[in-house]
Amino acid sequence: MNPDAHSAAGIPLRETYAEQLRAHALELITLGYHRLDAPSFQHSEEDDITGELVKAIKHVLHDPESPEWVDRYIVQEQIPQNVDGRRGKHRPKMDIEIEHHRRGNPPRLGFEAKRLGPSHGVSNYLGEEGLLAFINGYYPTTHGEAGMLGYAQSKTPAAWHQHLTAALISSPTKYHTRIASDRLPTQISNALTFCSDHAGSVPELLVIHHLLSFC
Repeated sequence: MNPDAHSAAGIPLRETYAEQLRAHALELITLGYHRLDAPSFQHSEEDDITGELVKAIKHVLHDPESPEWVDRYIVQEQIPQNVDGRRGKHRPKMDIEIEHHRRGNPPRLGFEAKRLGPSHGVSNYLGEEGLLAFINGYYPTTHGEAGMLGYAQSKTPAAWHQHLTAALISSPTKYHTRIASDRLPTQISNALTFCSDHAGSVPELLVIHHLLSFC
């Protein structure tokens, strides 16, 4: 995709960069997943998995065999967020943040990661420290989009997709669900992606990109 072509067509460059970020961020995370030994993380803690995943993604960024577009991105973990009323160590920290590297106010896509297993289920993934953190404005977004990573340590990504979608549909008020993921999920190797739309506090419409893997 050529940003200059979109600009000439009257589409704002920022919108174009956000569109690129959306697709490339999910691809970067998937490429990082593929460099990990998934079975070895079956009982690992969330922070341990995230740390190894970010390390793997950075290897993708530095790999001369990777696509040229990876040079446009910066990937970091546990990034303090600038939120009104919170300073210093009290600022919320995003598990993974992928930024389109450019001057000005670059678009960023933040991901909150949660384990999915016998002791870490749907309520944890969708709760106050998961999906609701984006919906309630605890985690800011640059363009009304955010991501959720599900580390499936039991069942399959497809099974967890069904559980999560059922919860969003059955509790539209709790999760401010507008369109409860009526789009078909996409299977990428051992990962599964899908979207859900919500009425967030900021902005009015919030799109969440879910990526489930690690079974």
